[in-house]
Amino acid sequence: MTEQSPSPELELEATWQALSPWSIISFVASVFKAMLSNAYALIPIFYAGWSNDIPLLWVIEGGLLLLVLLSLFAFLQWTKFRFRISASQLDVKQGILFTKTDEIPLSRIQNIRYEQPFYFRPLDLATLVIETAGSSKDEAKLAALDAKQAQTLKLQLLQLSSAKEQTTADNIPQRSTIDNHQPIIKRSLGDLILFGLYQNNFIWFAIIAGPVMGQIEWEKVAESAVIQSIFDWAIQATHNNIILQTSLFMSLIVIGYIVFSMISILASVLKYHPYSLDKRQQTLQRSGGVIAHQQDALAIKRIQLIHFHQPLLARILKIWTIYLKQVKGSEIEQKTQKHMLIPSVRPAEISSLFQKLPSLNQDEITLPNEYHPIHIDWFYKRVWLPFMPFVLLLIGWLTTAVDKELLVVSFVAAMLGAGLLFLRFKQWGYVIEKHAIWQRTGLLGADWKRIPFDKIQHVTLTQTASQKKQQLAYVQLGLASGLINIPYIELSVANKITARSLNAVAKQYKQWI
Repeated sequence: MTEQSPSPELELEATWQALSPWSIISFVASVFKAMLSNAYALIPIFYAGWSNDIPLLWVIEGGLLLLVLLSLFAFLQWTKFRFRISASQLDVKQGILFTKTDEIPLSRIQNIRYEQPFYFRPLDLATLVIETAGSSKDEAKLAALDAKQAQTLKLQLLQLSSAKEQTTADNIPQRSTIDNHQPIIKRSLGDLILFGLYQNNFIWFAIIAGPVMGQIEWEKVAESAVIQSIFDWAIQATHNNIILQTSLFMSLIVIGYIVFSMISILASVLKYHPYSLDKRQQTLQRSGGVIAHQQDALAIKRIQLIHFHQPLLARILKIWTIYLKQVKGSEIEQKTQKHMLIPSVRPAEISSLFQKLPSLNQDEITLPNEYHPIHIDWFYKRVWLPFMPFVLLLIGWLTTAVDKELLVVSFVAAMLGAGLLFLRFKQWGYVIEKHAIWQRTGLLGADWKRIPFDKIQHVTLTQTASQKKQQLAYVQLGLASGLINIPYIELSVANKITARSLNAVAKQYKQWI
């Protein structure tokens, strides 16, 4: 077969190009999104304004002024933003007072997110968000591109061939093109509802409400007519019975959890439905989104480990979330939302799923049924910590007038802490396979992480004085996606992990970052 010349549709001018003026909307929307995502930090400010009777007109005028300033700033950014694409790199030039030019080699690009927010859909526009290996944030964002142009640019930036390029002289698609573009897995609406249900973090309510709670004058709230009427109703309904009052309080907590679960379910459906994960050549592409359509593209060779996550409710339902974790940024930050994830996966689906990704499964990938636990000394070295407050209070009770009830509460808390430590110890372990090692962790839920030996960049083996006597070691595995710790394992096992990692890397000549 003769070599095909590059398609004209992928040949872009190596000259500086400007974005569409519609990109101004994208910038303003992204700023408001960032503000809303951190709105819990602004709650005390709003509460202080409300309690000090700041006029509503001032609030409206302040919001309008903020919108005008953001729009002006976005307009200035748009006038200075330029980009160009050559055969080997993407250049992005931006800056109002100082011009900054980013030169991004195409080989460094590890993920491209195709987004089509609701305000761009009627205009058939889309945005490309480019992430690179080792970056701590989005490297570049090309907003308000024509949707077809955005798809073409995505193919070129990922150095993929389009189906139109890979044809014979008779315009008959090659078999390899068909074979390499295949569906991996789809998730139904019910699967996404389950995902939203078990991923619900009720603790976020405490985080959001915490800054406000400290500023509320609870005595005045308790004396208000509304609260007094609620208290009176609760006393009449429970007939002043402590058991019924406790049941009522627990019911309110359950109702609150259900409300937050509904919000979590709605967010899951809006973000991921209809969920589809496909493979095109050696790149994974996840698509979905009701209001804002998204497509995440990730080169398979950049996947560092496979993380199986199972919160408590998912453990009861016997389903898992799978994260295909990639090279992470240079800063420690919560970027897990951008990892390629597969929600609501049942154990029976795991093996067939990874059979469609042969480059990830030198061994057949199924969740281990059992694991080797870490040494119990890990628990013995920590079990005394929860009892320290109790011991101090006990000394105070014996020598001074410390409340006995406080002593009892501290003892119960110490026992609870010790129980959680033991549960953590029982969940921590490992499994060694021919080409990979599994780490098992968890508390009430469960986590499995499969780490291929050829992805391990360095192994750190640490021993304390007591560990040396018992021939134990603390092993830290360094990957491009982060650090994996396996404490208190036998020294012979630690040496085995180190040897297999070095042997796998020595035979690995491919560039995988």
